[in-house]
Amino acid sequence: MRLLPVTVESWAWSRQGKFRSENQDSYLNWAKHMLWMVADGVGGSDHGGLASKCIARFLMRVPRPESLDDHVEKTMHSLRKANDLFRRQEKEKGTTAASTVVALLIHENSGACLWAGDSRCYLFRDGVLYQCTKDHTLRQEKIDTGALTAPEARRMVRGNIITNAVGIRDDLRTEEVRFAVHAGDRFLLCSDGLSNSITPEAITAYLNTTSATEAVEKMTRALNEMAQLDNITFVAIFISKPA
Repeated sequence: MRLLPVTVESWAWSRQGKFRSENQDSYLNWAKHMLWMVADGVGGSDHGGLASKCIARFLMRVPRPESLDDHVEKTMHSLRKANDLFRRQEKEKGTTAASTVVALLIHENSGACLWAGDSRCYLFRDGVLYQCTKDHTLRQEKIDTGALTAPEARRMVRGNIITNAVGIRDDLRTEEVRFAVHAGDRFLLCSDGLSNSITPEAITAYLNTTSATEAVEKMTRALNEMAQLDNITFVAIFISKPA
């Protein structure tokens, strides 16, 4: 029996932190093309904000895919073009531009998540919240190598230093996970401004709603009551299937 393609509702929100000179986050909410993205400019680079916006522009040129493999390859081609541009500008002009990225791609009943950096993808399925991505940070690196335990790493003063992003090396390195997409799945893409502000338990509660719009509205109301020092950007994607 032929599987029916999924249908989605998605909604996004972005806000500049109180003590930030600019919002260096960007997002792509492209349900028609089954492509969503969050990028967070790396603060140590000269043009982090421009880098995240450039990634969004490159991804908006991704042609309609014929399969999930095709979707991933075309998306990676655009990310590599952005990476090549940032590296070329550094060599020619001496200016640095880098950004984290996390992207969700869906084709029919299959999905893939690509990322570099600490922007995250969460999946809420059957009452359970899963973190699909693993942060590319000094903190996570210490945990992975066994140098520190998770509680010890959480106390690191500079543990959030980014160890991977688009634009930091000539050869772009991304990680990828693939999965089946089920009716009722809810995804959340976010910059670290969100994941550092609210707990996984709170994210679970917000995603356990009837629509992406409602989830985003509840999160924004909660965030508006916080100091919100960092830029925060997120995209909620709710999956259903045709009747």
